[in-house]
Amino acid sequence: MNKQKFLDILKSRILIMDGATGTELQKKKYLDGVEIPEEINIKFPERIADIYSSYIKAGSDIILANTFGANLIRLKQHGLLDKADDIIKSGIDLIREISSDTIVAGDISSIGEYIEPLGSLTFDEAYNSFAFQVSLLQKHGADVIVIETMTEIKETKAAILAAKENFDGAIIVQMTFSKDGVTVTGTDLKSFIAMAESLGVDALGLNCSIGSRELAELAKVLCVNTNLPISFKPNAGIPVLINRETCFPETKEEFIEASLKAYSYGVNMFGGCCGTNPEFIKILSGELMNKAPKIRSVKSKYFLSTRTKTIDINEAEKPVIIGERINPTNRKKFQAELLKGNLSTVKDEARSQVWSGANLLDVNMGVPGTDEIKLLINAVNQIQETVSVPLCIDSSNSGALEQAVKNCAGRPLINSVNGEQAKLDVILPIAKRYGAALIALTTDDNGIPATAEKRLKIAAKILNFADRCGLERKNIVFDYLVLSASSSPDQIGETLKAMRESKRMYPECKLVLGVSNVSFGLPSRQTINSTFLKMAVAVGLDFAIANPHENWDIDDPFAKNLLENKDKGAVKYMEVFTSFRKQIPETETEKLTTDKQLYFAILNGNRDSVDDILSQIIASGDSNPFRTVNNNVLKALNVVGEKFASKEYFLPQIIMSAQAAQSAFAIVKATLKKDEASSAGKIIIATVKGDMHDIGKNIVGAVLESYGFDVIDMGVNVDSQSIIDEAHKINPIAIGLSALMTTTMPEMGMVVKLKNAARVPTKIIVGGAAVTEKFAKEIGADAYARDAMEAAGYVKTLQKN
Repeated sequence: MNKQKFLDILKSRILIMDGATGTELQKKKYLDGVEIPEEINIKFPERIADIYSSYIKAGSDIILANTFGANLIRLKQHGLLDKADDIIKSGIDLIREISSDTIVAGDISSIGEYIEPLGSLTFDEAYNSFAFQVSLLQKHGADVIVIETMTEIKETKAAILAAKENFDGAIIVQMTFSKDGVTVTGTDLKSFIAMAESLGVDALGLNCSIGSRELAELAKVLCVNTNLPISFKPNAGIPVLINRETCFPETKEEFIEASLKAYSYGVNMFGGCCGTNPEFIKILSGELMNKAPKIRSVKSKYFLSTRTKTIDINEAEKPVIIGERINPTNRKKFQAELLKGNLSTVKDEARSQVWSGANLLDVNMGVPGTDEIKLLINAVNQIQETVSVPLCIDSSNSGALEQAVKNCAGRPLINSVNGEQAKLDVILPIAKRYGAALIALTTDDNGIPATAEKRLKIAAKILNFADRCGLERKNIVFDYLVLSASSSPDQIGETLKAMRESKRMYPECKLVLGVSNVSFGLPSRQTINSTFLKMAVAVGLDFAIANPHENWDIDDPFAKNLLENKDKGAVKYMEVFTSFRKQIPETETEKLTTDKQLYFAILNGNRDSVDDILSQIIASGDSNPFRTVNNNVLKALNVVGEKFASKEYFLPQIIMSAQAAQSAFAIVKATLKKDEASSAGKIIIATVKGDMHDIGKNIVGAVLESYGFDVIDMGVNVDSQSIIDEAHKINPIAIGLSALMTTTMPEMGMVVKLKNAARVPTKIIVGGAAVTEKFAKEIGADAYARDAMEAAGYVKTLQKN
């Protein structure tokens, strides 16, 4: 089935997807004898055929092939890479053999590792792993691709790109959210929409994680923020453990009620996830099969986003301020830092500009003598760990630009292209591929035209090329270029005229200006900048690249006369403002002690500054530098924990502060004698038997190490007895157990049982996506930790006792 036929069907009627595969396989004991579920396709094909057949009989229009984890990395980990073609072919062919009318979906999900900087996986490694899988799904005739159960926006981006570039059919992408509408890495629903829409998916939706009632309300948010078709595959409630069995408590009636509510909001595709079965789908099909979808007409959005925040430019107060200060031009100290790879000033500037009201941040790393590609990628990663606002990625190096845009979590703005054909040939395809918005300067090989008409001709050329590239015109943001009022006062009017005409001729295109250019060479620049900004907003300016620390409320008549070319030679302006040429300097902050510097470095996750601060502490002759570091690091980490609990910080900030703390401890320990560099205590962490997921465990380990604990990480799929044997050897303060899958949670109980039988004097902490405090009590664990900071808090309490 080609893409257009599928989309035509989707417009005409509701489509019914299948229900859970994993929990059905588990219930029927179909996972016995295989390494991973996908191996069933070739080892016990009759088992997966039974699941397929039951859903087709129940009324499913779309069946997801059993290819959920059949990506390159995961198959290689399990020694099945040479079987990849057979696994995917069989997964698809078995559906075709049962029903030639069924829409076959190639199913894709997470690799199980985070992409840098949250993890060690590179973006390209993730992309290649997904592309390998997608290519086989294309080869063996999948009708559509469903990317599902995704929790991290950057990995989702890699999967979408791989699908878009290696598959001819429709692409549906589904993410997994908690009931507050946020993923575990802080991505909200609008940020999901912004990224998915910009990359050109054909439909988006929600699956797994929570029950149908809660998920229906999240679907409502999607329905009022996108015109794309929406899919809805909830769990049958949040899993609970009853008599050591994982159960999903939601009734079919509750599931159908929530699905019908989602239908009323405008959802187009319905199915089920964990805990649902063919009976759920049969009733769902009976209620919704062949119904026409509700018509949604969503007002146009213009989203720019990061992992955790999205701005709708159409709704934002104008102008949207793009902070200009992450730019080393004419800043020697900043350049010297960047030559060393030190990003402390980058992060400081990011924080301070956002505090002063910047809505976006321009990021320029153009320093001769550096590897700009590496530096710009690192800057983008570090800034996105530091603040949440969208980025404007600024480079004249097309290679650096592409790599930075690719590695950006969310939808950025690119700065910039112009009317030179060589630039258009390279930059527009980058914006198209990665779904970015693009600043277009109205200049070309001949420089900046003197008249508005000639600048508008360059704008028309850029738009015509965008049309040929398939880049929507709304993604172009024109900069009609303002010159200095000191040297070209007659040009100010031409810029404003071009902007006014552009809004009339190309209303879908936004406008931007680098505002501070207008005041170059004049006194009281802030007065001119602010006055000009108000004039530009009056003719339709959407974005201003500016210094957010300045006062933008000034509207001065003398500056206005100058800008309107009514003050020849700026005579009147100079008479009034020359006495004010010396601007009041910014209030100097009291110099911080090294203790305080260390405290704020940890609080802000500024690992780059830790080396210098520790050198000062050690050189000062401090009699107990370890105690000094310990006290300040722990104090900062406690505040980080409080910010995380109040949702002011998300997972990336936790990781960043932990890494800064680890660096501080490592440096100070290296200066001490072996017997002085004492550990806070030993902790064992492990992912239990049968579970291959370790992202959460690794984060817990990093946070515990940042508190000075000696963490023994036993890895994933760890045998219960091996954990107890290790505890016998090292006598840890605690054992931390992780499980992501409900099917492996009972292994936690086995570890508790073995520990008690062996009388090992240690405590057991459990955690994981589906693990609850109630479950922890049922199995006899000593504590439940919702996240890394809770785990650290409990272990610190044990240490004190």
